[in-house]
Amino acid sequence: MDYYRQLHEVLSWRLVTELWRRFPHRFTLFETHPGGGAYDTLDLIDRTDSARRLQVNRGGSVHVWGLDENRSWSDWLDRMLDDEPQIFLDEITEALGRQVVQTISASTPTTITYRFIAEFLTHSIGRRERWECRNGFGDSSVWTGGKRQDWFDVFPHIADHSPPQRLENQPIETAYCYWFLIRNSEPQLCIDTDGVAYCMEGTAKQLPELYAKSRRIWSVVNSVAGDLLP
Repeated sequence: MDYYRQLHEVLSWRLVTELWRRFPHRFTLFETHPGGGAYDTLDLIDRTDSARRLQVNRGGSVHVWGLDENRSWSDWLDRMLDDEPQIFLDEITEALGRQVVQTISASTPTTITYRFIAEFLTHSIGRRERWECRNGFGDSSVWTGGKRQDWFDVFPHIADHSPPQRLENQPIETAYCYWFLIRNSEPQLCIDTDGVAYCMEGTAKQLPELYAKSRRIWSVVNSVAGDLLP
């Protein structure tokens, strides 16, 4: 078991989620594998300028691209483990050309989806099971890219629900709007960017409705995925 790789998975999601919470209407989140699959990244791409992005290369560095001066942090894992990770998040915010916010925006359905993923994954640190979260579209420059149909086949009831809303100026493939929680290479739960969680037994649960009851994300994690926790 590569415990260090598991820590990269957890903290990469924590990083992009906390930045998303600051600017829930500014970015779109993608999983990409540039360099013919040599890299494994989470990318926050500016909706008004696709060249401007934050790229979190798990196992590598964090980069901000598309501004007058590109920035990189090879020590991002240590920075996220620091007593005050918000200082690092402020640096990234400024590098993206945004002002540091003093108040976190109210959670949108997509925000709740990413918060759910980030919190759920924390239980995997130090455990033998390998957990990761992967997108429904394999975005790679090699021929293996495309919709991960075998994962969607595990949750056929996805077809019973309307697909998530997409931005008019971003006509992306619908599969990009779905994220899969994977245990030891096998999908266990699917969540779309509208906050609908699709469970193995064929049910679908509305994360925003559950969150509205308690305003606590771990309450939602336990309600939806309690049977997946140790």
